[in-house]
Amino acid sequence: MVDDEKCVACGDCAERCAQGAIEVGDDSAKIHPERWIGCGECILICPNGAIEIQWNRSVPVFLESMVEYTAGVLKNKTGKVLYVNFLTDISPACDCLPSNDAPIVRNIGVLAAKDPVAIDQASVDLVNAEPALAGSCLQDHPGPGLDKFRTLYPKVDWEIQLVYGEQLGLGGRNYELVTI
Repeated sequence: MVDDEKCVACGDCAERCAQGAIEVGDDSAKIHPERWIGCGECILICPNGAIEIQWNRSVPVFLESMVEYTAGVLKNKTGKVLYVNFLTDISPACDCLPSNDAPIVRNIGVLAAKDPVAIDQASVDLVNAEPALAGSCLQDHPGPGLDKFRTLYPKVDWEIQLVYGEQLGLGGRNYELVTI
């Protein structure tokens, strides 16, 4: 979605769109959904923050696209990759943002695995098993066992990525947690 009030029709987004899904008019850009693949390049490149994901409609497409890109990167690398997740300073917003709020749970530690789906499932399970930290944005939902990510983003079904990753053969959601 393009916010017409923020868009200055500079053309940066259209220039970088490999799918030709963006057309720039006199006053604003327009995204053609039939050509849009959800890569997010336009969101990153826009100097005015005028392009946003349509959370109510395109989240599943965006999340599945991220899994497909991952599958493409990992093609022919089976057994050659180690995945490491740092469960530290887990913020309520995307860590790609320049600023953030207080962490939502305590620092849990570091996970390592050869399966990208299993490590992400384990990470989510560990975060959700924790009580929310006092002073975090989850003060109204402090208990352990609560799905912290659904509480923060009720319109985003994070499980889509793990289910789809499993369907594409990237790995499995079952895991054995070994503490060292």
